[in-house]
Amino acid sequence: MILNGLLNTIRKIYFSHNIVLWMTLVVLPIGVSLFTIGMFSSQIVQHVPIGIVKQDDSQLADKLEMKLRSSPVLDIKMICTDMSECEHAVVRGDLQGFLVFPNDLERRALRLEAPVIPVYSSGQNYLTNMFATKEIRSVLASAGSELFTAQMEDPVKVQIHSVGNLKSNYQGFLAFGLVTAIFHLAAMIVGVYVTSFPLRDHRVTEMIRYAGGSRLTLWVASVFPMNIVLWLETVGCYAYCHRLLAPLTFDEFVMSAAAQLFMIFACSGAGIVFVGVFGIMRMATGAAGIIGSPAFAFAGQTFPVMAMPFAVRCFAFILPLTHVLMIQSTMLLGDVDMAPAWESMKILIGMAVFWNVLGALLMSMRWKQHLRREAKMKEVKNAEAQA
Repeated sequence: MILNGLLNTIRKIYFSHNIVLWMTLVVLPIGVSLFTIGMFSSQIVQHVPIGIVKQDDSQLADKLEMKLRSSPVLDIKMICTDMSECEHAVVRGDLQGFLVFPNDLERRALRLEAPVIPVYSSGQNYLTNMFATKEIRSVLASAGSELFTAQMEDPVKVQIHSVGNLKSNYQGFLAFGLVTAIFHLAAMIVGVYVTSFPLRDHRVTEMIRYAGGSRLTLWVASVFPMNIVLWLETVGCYAYCHRLLAPLTFDEFVMSAAAQLFMIFACSGAGIVFVGVFGIMRMATGAAGIIGSPAFAFAGQTFPVMAMPFAVRCFAFILPLTHVLMIQSTMLLGDVDMAPAWESMKILIGMAVFWNVLGALLMSMRWKQHLRREAKMKEVKNAEAQA
């Protein structure tokens, strides 16, 4: 009896020609994840176009130019005759920046007067310019330490490698976390949609009847299928994204998959709580979007959590995404202590239990309220029909 009620309710919720639900549950998360993985599949920042204004035609200027050309991050596209030529190239977008070898550069250096080499960068692309200016400073500092050594015909080349990212691409730095963030938000929105549409369509009485009169059966039929489907999608996209990174051991895979599962349960539970609090799909979806959309910015993947203000650190702590990304980072490093991952896992389990228990209590109250409302609506309709 209970099994029949459970299956009937699942069929009614998930297989009743509900296109919007399956778009939200499957098509959008997977589609956006694959798009994100493809978008960040290129290599890390290399060959940033820069220019040089050589006011000083000396051996030191030639040596600095040679050093800059040997860097894989930089690509000297132009040797400008004056500053205005390079400035116009930056404005056009042909260059990301340029530097000036000033007059008397070598003579000042030999006199130990520490000549200044101005660097001008575009204000349009902060992240790219940060890579370029950092590399320029590094190259010039290295060359400065060799001022009194013999000039090298072929300077040492530099190769960029990343620990745990064998292919040196952005998938290991951003896409991996962004895919998790997509499902972090999707779980909230799906939780809102699945539990709110019976309230919106005034079908609570009907859904409980399909569940054999059991609210627990209705709860299980509503919550578990969406969480399992989202979790399988997450693990699939996770595995697809991870194919270019260092291979996971079995223990690392189990830890990562478990973290994803509890994140999905916690986020869908939070979405259900929004429905229980607001009682309206539109407001609950808005709350899920406001909290879930910017989560990646606060999760420590792009900016260290410990450097954030205290209030922001508190907000980051209550986001399941923060703890999932901590576990993912630990698993990516490999051969490290699993204790930090277990601490994050305990927090995720606590979040999943807390949000789902609170959501169940709030939804039970909402169901009671709507059962009374639907009963009154039925009485009014019967009275009108008799009249």
